[in-house]
Amino acid sequence: MITPQDSALLLAISEAGAEGGRWSAMLGALMARVQADSAQFWCGGQVWDTGAAAPAPLPPLLAGLRRGRVYTGEELASRALQAVPEGDQRALGLRGPNGAAWLLLKRARGEFRAVDSALLSGLVPHLEAALRLAEQIAALRDEVAQGTLVLRRLQVGRVRFGARGEVVALDPVARDLLARVGVSLPASGLAGAGLIALAPGLEMLCLDDAGYLRPTDAPLPAPDRIAQRLGISLPEARLARALGQGASMAEAARALGVTIETARYYSKQIFAKTGLRGQPDLMRRLWSGALALG
Repeated sequence: MITPQDSALLLAISEAGAEGGRWSAMLGALMARVQADSAQFWCGGQVWDTGAAAPAPLPPLLAGLRRGRVYTGEELASRALQAVPEGDQRALGLRGPNGAAWLLLKRARGEFRAVDSALLSGLVPHLEAALRLAEQIAALRDEVAQGTLVLRRLQVGRVRFGARGEVVALDPVARDLLARVGVSLPASGLAGAGLIALAPGLEMLCLDDAGYLRPTDAPLPAPDRIAQRLGISLPEARLARALGQGASMAEAARALGVTIETARYYSKQIFAKTGLRGQPDLMRRLWSGALALG
């Protein structure tokens, strides 16, 4: 029969997995359930306690032990070749998606009960399921973070529309773009509106289910990045960036403070090194390929 305490503990385990592996609250609930004085959880190169996580290797005491089994304090002391310390310990190894995870519980006085070991053993599938969920959540968070980084580099913001065409959510890039120009979106009427100008220099493509914002003057990556990616010199990259953003050869030369002859020499070097043919080809390379990501 599952007690209310067991239900609370299982909920804490599930929540820890759903939070991407924040184990402190789970450890606190487990300590309360088995009356432990301390708890540590080694996972992914870190050790968690009821406060926070810190980078830490797995203690030699736990290395090589069989996973899925509860080890008693006497077994751990025997493995460490030392006298049984005052109080008691329990260790439990788990199979995680990226290797083993280990739980260590300690009591300063007295011993854990047989029912405590049985409880730990019964928690194995729940803890391992939480580890798998935590890994999935962490991977999703990383994908979202990488996607947001790409959108920031492209300066593309997304607005989500609801079933009735109302604005229901804006991603961080969209909020930043709107705040930069000091405008706000109407609550409705944007879905399916096509391409509209929200403010000077800011357009929005409104489809049926979402809208995409981008400045019309979004800059290319910095010259040093262009130089590195295209294999050209920094002065050549400065000229390439100016030409890529629509400047004529004469305009680019003036903006860079060089003579028109020097600018033409740089352009010849750019085209020779990259195999590109003329300014339109250069602009396509800078704006249409992965280089625009920075």
